[in-house]
Amino acid sequence: PTSKGESDLRDLAIAWESLVEGGMTVAGPQAQSLLSKALKQSPGDPALLSALGYTEQRHGDTEKARALYQKALAVDPQLVDASVNLAVIEARSGKLGDAIALWQKAFALAPDRSSIGLNLVQAYCSQGRMDEARTYTLRVLEFNPDLAAAKQMLRYLNQVPSKCGF
Repeated sequence: PTSKGESDLRDLAIAWESLVEGGMTVAGPQAQSLLSKALKQSPGDPALLSALGYTEQRHGDTEKARALYQKALAVDPQLVDASVNLAVIEARSGKLGDAIALWQKAFALAPDRSSIGLNLVQAYCSQGRMDEARTYTLRVLEFNPDLAAAKQMLRYLNQVPSKCGF
């Protein structure tokens, strides 16, 4: 249970962060300040941990972002954005297997989010795992049949021999 003031601060912090995620970068300092204050009041709140992780990731502090995402996912393993953002960090760190596992979990929870599926396609392609890449491309197309990038990828994957189209 939280007090009305704590709840208001939490909601305000998340609202400011959503502005930043939507492209309003000038809201970044205010979002980060509010997120830090709200997290002090509710240190185990997974949404706040994830939002602050995104802020740290955006500023290039991937180690701090990784730790925040991991804490958020320990509390709520179904946080899709935390899984996706942590997967990006892991992939860029050369831990593609960890990234794939995170993207798979996120895509299972949100199969309508084509970008997650396409991340999996690219990861599998980079490993030469064309059958898995094709499977995920078809899954993306189930939910987004007009997605040009997925249709193009499927054309490449269906060539003999299979190719990756990026």
